[in-house]
Amino acid sequence: MQVKKINDWFEKFGRFEVKHRWFFIIGLLIITVVGCLGLPRLKLDNGEEDWFDNWDAVKRNQDHFEDIFGSTDTLMAHITADDVFDPECLDMIDRLGDRLLNEVPYASSITSLMELSVPLGTDEGFEVTSPFDDGIPSDPAELAEKKDFILSRESLRNVLVSDDCTETWLIVNLEQYSEPLTEAMEKIAPPAMSIFNADEFKSNKWIIRPAGMSYTEYEEEAATMEQCISRIGIGFVVMIIFLIIFIRSLRGVIVPAIATSGAICTTLGFSAWMNIKGNNTMILVTVLLSMALAVGYAVHYINSFKMYFRKTGQRKESIVMGVRDSGWALFFTVITTMGGMLSFLAGGIKPMRWVGAITAAAVFAVFAYTMILLPTLLSFGKDKEPDPNFVDSSGSTKSDLRVESMGKSILNKKWITVAVSAAVMVACIPGLFKIKVNMNYSEMMGERTPYIKRLMDITRSQLGSQYSYEVLVEYDDEDAIKNPDVLKNMDELSRRIGTLSMTKISNGKERVSSVTKVIKEMNRTLNGDDPDFYVIPDDQDLVSQIMFLYEISGGNDLYDYVSEDFTAAYLHVELAGYDGEECVQNMNKVEEWVKELFPDASNAGVVGEVMQYAVMNGKLVRGSIKSIGTSLLVIVILLILAFTSLRTGLIAMIPNVAPVILIGGVMGYFGINLDMVTAMIMPMILGIAVDDTIHFTNHIKYHFELTGNYRKSIENSYREIGKTMIMTTIILCAMFFIFLFSTMTVLVRLGYLSIIGLGSALIADYTVTPVLLLITKPFGKEKKN
Repeated sequence: MQVKKINDWFEKFGRFEVKHRWFFIIGLLIITVVGCLGLPRLKLDNGEEDWFDNWDAVKRNQDHFEDIFGSTDTLMAHITADDVFDPECLDMIDRLGDRLLNEVPYASSITSLMELSVPLGTDEGFEVTSPFDDGIPSDPAELAEKKDFILSRESLRNVLVSDDCTETWLIVNLEQYSEPLTEAMEKIAPPAMSIFNADEFKSNKWIIRPAGMSYTEYEEEAATMEQCISRIGIGFVVMIIFLIIFIRSLRGVIVPAIATSGAICTTLGFSAWMNIKGNNTMILVTVLLSMALAVGYAVHYINSFKMYFRKTGQRKESIVMGVRDSGWALFFTVITTMGGMLSFLAGGIKPMRWVGAITAAAVFAVFAYTMILLPTLLSFGKDKEPDPNFVDSSGSTKSDLRVESMGKSILNKKWITVAVSAAVMVACIPGLFKIKVNMNYSEMMGERTPYIKRLMDITRSQLGSQYSYEVLVEYDDEDAIKNPDVLKNMDELSRRIGTLSMTKISNGKERVSSVTKVIKEMNRTLNGDDPDFYVIPDDQDLVSQIMFLYEISGGNDLYDYVSEDFTAAYLHVELAGYDGEECVQNMNKVEEWVKELFPDASNAGVVGEVMQYAVMNGKLVRGSIKSIGTSLLVIVILLILAFTSLRTGLIAMIPNVAPVILIGGVMGYFGINLDMVTAMIMPMILGIAVDDTIHFTNHIKYHFELTGNYRKSIENSYREIGKTMIMTTIILCAMFFIFLFSTMTVLVRLGYLSIIGLGSALIADYTVTPVLLLITKPFGKEKKN
């Protein structure tokens, strides 16, 4: 395939475009308006159903659990003080609980020091009571007695209140809600935040740290959107500033801005017309790549136009020559980038498939906007006299000639270039094998994010836990849970779960709750409050009696953990943190123990979205790895086809593989996990890096067809587009540099890994590609002078 023939076709298209410029401008305007009219219909969310390829099964299991036991979501307040039994602190807990119960949607009941159901031995037997039913006693001795009683309860000490009395929980149990979490959190979190931040609950005597799934999910979405929007906004401003510095053309600055916003709005608008729902976090990839490519496409075309315009002074002819020299390279860049992004369709998870497809469409839209707006808008204006300073240098500036001189130096040291490049790549390869596929949520977000700092403070406390899951045990027969063997096995399972790496331990006690704690507490009460009787009785009739007595005495904790017909029960397990791979390993171990301890159960296993998300993360990252591999394969095939040469295609691929290897090496050596965000960086960098590679290789091939000399072709390419490659990389690195100042660790990593990738891609394009083309001579034999 001869580049000259293709360029001749683009020259004809350029003349047609300039001649019919109003047709192109009006047509693009109509498409933009139609697309933008669809934006009000656009649906972007981060719905949980999108992330699970087996969502129906996950939802069915979760619904079945909640039908039996109610909602698994709670709203919590972790409270620390010098003494949580101080009357002022207890009064605050009481008032806070009342307001949350009355003002937060779905709030059904409160569990706190002020709202307890504790069995108490009496002369007649026992009663279930709340120590502070009659209010907070003014007598210090009476208060101390109640305090000692609460701390004597195994089911409360180091569970609801720490044994040193510096920490306690206030828990708002929520009713089951029918709408998705993304909608429910919009109702639950705002009023709760208003209450927690109210002046009446502020004091230097205590610290209140809110938590809970719907509450923290709301905070996460707000913080993530704020950081992403601010980084993108500042990055956009930086892009404009650098374009002004480098391009010094009003139209050259305006068009990339219009191309970015127009392409994104039009693409999303048409997707809305087709009722395609998007993901509000994954769209970051689309926006960043669109901005990056808009800059690259615009700078390449404008510099090509300027080179001819300086030399000839003929505006319209320079526009046509710009289209001729850059059109094919830009179009082929679009095809390869689209092919790379469409490889996301192999990821298997809906948000990945969506971002791959929508980004591919946006890439083409950016190209269309750039190649329509730049030539048509630049065509408005007058010719000018050729600049005598540039006629002899064929329109090249001093900086172009300096780049050419640098290129000559690289070619003169070609074997040193090959050796150094190979050494760097070899040094990075061991780092690739050190990469861990994992999602550590707290590490990803980082403690510079205020709500993460609060949650980590909770997690590091004696009682604190951020995440939890449930283990369901269900039988077909009524009263099966009353079987002492079943209850003892539940106790044994609790003990084993307490040995797992992710289970929260508070002062030596595993944070695993179940109906067994109620039965053991009742058994102890019925036996003179003897601690030795804090066990499951061997007699099933006695177990049934205990449950019946607890229920008729006003206890309200029993059915928190067991179904009304006693066919099902569950264990609530609190986690010490969130490490995706560790959670999956823990879950697999629990599933193994459940099968061993409850072989006759009709339904038993781990329930909870936290563990499902851990499994999903593994699938997502592995899907991203598959997409990276597919992307590399697609790009190399397209390069081979475009250049009609296996060698040329493979050589052109090296600068695109180099950033992937270097980023992977850095991640491995510095212990950066491959998670759902870092896995997205490599395909994005591939999409950007291939731009310069294609331009440079295509330019060299074009000049070789004209001159028949490899060295001369490479030197001409350094002079004509070398500066452009530097300019685009500097602008893009400046845009990603803004991410280094984010409060979110994951965005900081996105920033510096992207800079490393883009920088290494430029270096590889400048050194490895021309040197290998010079050595291997893939375009054929040189012509003799």
